[in-house]
Amino acid sequence: MGLRLPPSGFTDRTAALAGVRYASWLRRLGGLVVDILIILMIEYLIAGVLSFTGLHIPPGFYTVVYYLSIVSPVFLTYATLCLAKLEGQTPGMRLVQIRCVPVSGRGSITVAQAFTRTFVVALFFTVPSLLYGCGGALVSWAVVVIPLAAYLWPLVDSRRQTWWDHVAATKVLDDR
Repeated sequence: MGLRLPPSGFTDRTAALAGVRYASWLRRLGGLVVDILIILMIEYLIAGVLSFTGLHIPPGFYTVVYYLSIVSPVFLTYATLCLAKLEGQTPGMRLVQIRCVPVSGRGSITVAQAFTRTFVVALFFTVPSLLYGCGGALVSWAVVVIPLAAYLWPLVDSRRQTWWDHVAATKVLDDR
């Protein structure tokens, strides 16, 4: 059987006629949960190593520096390398049997596409979380709504693409 890639311009209905299925939102969520658990384990190990050095991170500004210098690079490296080198799948995506492919439908995604996709995800989730509590209720509300809207976007998109899929020219297909 294998994975059959649709040409660009396919919608959910026309892709189904050709035997291609876009990944459901629940499958994408399942893969994300597994990947987040893996990333958290990696970051926990890094924090454990840093604690042996006697490094104590006080709350406030230094927490932001820690977040930007350790947490974001771990996520960027993990997701970019997995997508580019594991045929468009992270371990979480492989577990739930979905695959990220270029919109053109030819080959696997490039390192540049994988990095772009991952960087945009990081922008949507890291930057707003750093702004939470700053600037009053409107900013705090936007910090929650914008990432949520970005992740829920496949529920209304004809190809079930998130905003970072649109930016990186990728789509996620059901690989069963």
